[in-house]
Amino acid sequence: MKKKIAIVLLGFFAISIAFAAPGSTIVYITKTGAKYHKDGCSSLRKSKIPVTLQEAVDRGYEPCKICNPPRLGQ
Repeated sequence: MKKKIAIVLLGFFAISIAFAAPGSTIVYITKTGAKYHKDGCSSLRKSKIPVTLQEAVDRGYEPCKICNPPRLGQ
């Protein structure tokens, strides 16, 4: 049951992102890194924490040079 709820919430979350403001784009951080990433980046093998782009920038994260995630103002 929890898995079904999580899938439904993820679907709703994905739809919400499509109509969101640029700073609310979802990127991913890790437990120990200093970079933010796009989904699917090889750097996300051990952990993958979704945050908004605005939150990642506000917390001092820099964009990953491997996956080239979105940047604010682009």
